[in-house]
Amino acid sequence: MKKMVRQVIHEWNPFGLLPHAPVDEFDSEIEEVTLSLKDATTVEELARRIQDIFSSSFGEPFGYEECLNTAKQIWELAESHIKEGEYYSERKK
Repeated sequence: MKKMVRQVIHEWNPFGLLPHAPVDEFDSEIEEVTLSLKDATTVEELARRIQDIFSSSFGEPFGYEECLNTAKQIWELAESHIKEGEYYSERKK
């Protein structure tokens, strides 16, 4: 899952830091998003967590819609991995 989350976050490229920043620029945020994905029960909840994570890390507010688009991409990829048999800790119901 972490690899998948990394791919989406790097494509999103908050603040346009990549490719000039180190490739591990978002590693701590990616770790937090991956953990949040395991617990989130809706894509909207994941979006709020992404918004909180990046707002806290960068000290600037991130817009919800931007985070929602990123959350949707992560959610869809996670769902397709589950269908393909790649399981991870179940989301809380």
